Amino acid sequence: MAAPNIQTIDLAHIRENCPTPTSDVKFTFVDQHTGKCSELHAHKLILAFGSEVFMAQFYGPLKEERDIIDVDDSSVDAFEALLDVMYNKKVPIKEKSFEFLAELFYLADKFLMDELQDFIMKEVSTRKIASENLLKIATVAENYEHMERFSESVYEVCVKFIRENMESVFKMFDSEEAGGANSLILHRLMAKCTRIEFPVCENCKHSPCLNGKVLTKENFVIKAKMTFVNKDDDDDLTRVAIEFIDNSDSSRKRDKVMYSYGGNELWVNVKTENISKFVFKCA
Repeated sequence: MAAPNIQTIDLAHIRENCPTPTSDVKFTFVDQHTGKCSELHAHKLILAFGSEVFMAQFYGPLKEERDIIDVDDSSVDAFEALLDVMYNKKVPIKEKSFEFLAELFYLADKFLMDELQDFIMKEVSTRKIASENLLKIATVAENYEHMERFSESVYEVCVKFIRENMESVFKMFDSEEAGGANSLILHRLMAKCTRIEFPVCENCKHSPCLNGKVLTKENFVIKAKMTFVNKDDDDDLTRVAIEFIDNSDSSRKRDKVMYSYGGNELWVNVKTENISKFVFKCA
């Protein structure tokens, strides 16, 4: 049997399932709502290598002498995710709520983990939201305004949704009581819409970016990268828009789009009111 190699040892598994006798620090938590007590074990050396804050806390001139540390500014779930990152364990971040991401961002900021902060920002900026979640997500942005970078990123996601779904937002206004909490959140979001500016996408020439959106006569851009949206077509390769021929004033029933693909220039007939065969491919 080969001798254990430190590079292949699953330290995260050891931390979670058999922390003793190697674990030398324990973090304790009390749920503010239920009063439930929880604890997480870890290894000071691994934490110190992952964060200069932990390095100073455990090995600095004024090092922490306690082996049991109470944590009162984080949920046990968010702190466990932080430990998972430091132990190179994959965290299913795409499944986490905005509230959870806010907690994790706070911890990443507290322990000066810049790469984790950037990773969370990337996840937030690429998320799509639904109308039924808009107010809840906007509330997260308001509750964490002291974390300006995170809060503004969440606001941008909300503002992008509003600009693309104004009809849904107007319906929300109609359904909310004037002066109510949700109504005030909506008004503040609308104010944000006038202040937040998105960069113009180099591909679709639009702000915010139209990646994945269907091409129309109004948003057609020469040299824009696009792909077929037909569900029966598994081909996801990139085409480049060359020309749009408007036949709406002629006897022909359909317009045409010329595009380049594989070094060839091809034509495709499209509906007059909607270039429904194509979507922008900006990402």
